Amino acid sequence: MMNRYDLLVLGSGSAGLYAAIKGAELGARVALVEGGETGGTCPNRGCLPTKHLISAAERYYYGRADAFRGVKPRKARLNFAAVMAEKEEVVRYARAEKERMIAAEPNITFIRGKGRLVSPHHVAVDGRPIRADRILLAAGASPITPSIPGLADRVVLNSDRVQGITRLPGALIVIGGGEIGLEYGQLFLHFGVKVTVLEQAERILMREEPEIARALRRYLEEEGMQIHTGVRIEGVGSPPRRRCDRVAARKGEQALAFDANAIFIAAGRRPNTDDLGLNEAGVVCREDGAIETTASFETSVPHIFAAGDIRGHVRMLSSIADREGELAAENALRGTRHTLEYLGIPYAILTSPQVASVGLKEAEARAAGYAVRQVDLSLPEELPKATADRGWVKLVVEEGSHRILGVHLLAAKAAEAIHEAIFIVKRQLTVEEVCRTIHVYPTVAESILRAAEAYSKAA
Repeated sequence: MMNRYDLLVLGSGSAGLYAAIKGAELGARVALVEGGETGGTCPNRGCLPTKHLISAAERYYYGRADAFRGVKPRKARLNFAAVMAEKEEVVRYARAEKERMIAAEPNITFIRGKGRLVSPHHVAVDGRPIRADRILLAAGASPITPSIPGLADRVVLNSDRVQGITRLPGALIVIGGGEIGLEYGQLFLHFGVKVTVLEQAERILMREEPEIARALRRYLEEEGMQIHTGVRIEGVGSPPRRRCDRVAARKGEQALAFDANAIFIAAGRRPNTDDLGLNEAGVVCREDGAIETTASFETSVPHIFAAGDIRGHVRMLSSIADREGELAAENALRGTRHTLEYLGIPYAILTSPQVASVGLKEAEARAAGYAVRQVDLSLPEELPKATADRGWVKLVVEEGSHRILGVHLLAAKAAEAIHEAIFIVKRQLTVEEVCRTIHVYPTVAESILRAAEAYSKAA
């Protein structure tokens, strides 16, 4: 007899896990299907292991640096295999915690196996059919491998494959100057690897404010990273009589060649929709492969919903996926039309210093029809060295009302300091209201106050 569920969730990542738990809390009989590691990208190959490795690399690198006069740095020693082994312990613990969360819900049946839609109400798990009244697709996303001649013939790293290495390359080429490329590029740089970043666009971090991207590039280059922008990759091969990889590129009319022991591909991520049987169920995808949904997470098939990275977000964040999963499950089971307001959702890029942002960028605000002014400050000029020896802050402010539409930080611990800005943006606070708010001195968060004060003086 075929099993039947009120809700079947494909994928146990952030969106799928919280969707399943929400469905169980609402009294539904839930099937949670997972063909890979429990928990999806974040605890296994994403933000959790990445932050662990970045933190270890920072301790090693900055612990040997001459940051303050009178403080002699110690000679730190590196055992990279031990660093990776500890990272695996962190991952295993996080994965086990996800499994405990599932086991604690008696209404959830956890099914191991590759799930695929075979009709609007049926999913086959390793060939075994399961029927569900409602289905939620949360299969996540995977790193993109660009179509570069010669690349398919080589073993290259990406944010998934890098988790399994135990030895450091002597030199690394990173293809892609976005957040993943820079996080991992600096991580390897801090571990003593020679790092070259190649970016097709005219600057790194094209989605960030130009002032912040320029400042971060300067800091990375001061640490020894080589960054080449406006570069078109033409192919990957091996130079004569040398055991290494060579990337052939072009900048304008100039031919370039870069050699390294390893290549890291950071060309973005693509939703995992290719082998889900979407055509069999009538689910429509966009041209980029993401599932097309309404604002309330409903696909082209009324009882099939989607949440998380599979929807093709510009920023694929576990925090967004968690909440989308919960809302999508409730919409599917209760017929509600919950949506998510994305403007007030913060994000961070874990370089050193960190980038953190919430609200509208200056260009986004102008494109949306706002008349805006911006103010930006160099943190070293505004705050004591012990608080911010590097960094930048930028406010995007609506003219007339003086409401703050966006806050953008480049600073040590910017990922922590940005949380004040969430409420500034969500509550539509004015510059004057921020100026009347007392901040702890000296802190990175205080830079928001300093920028507001500078705006008021210039107004």
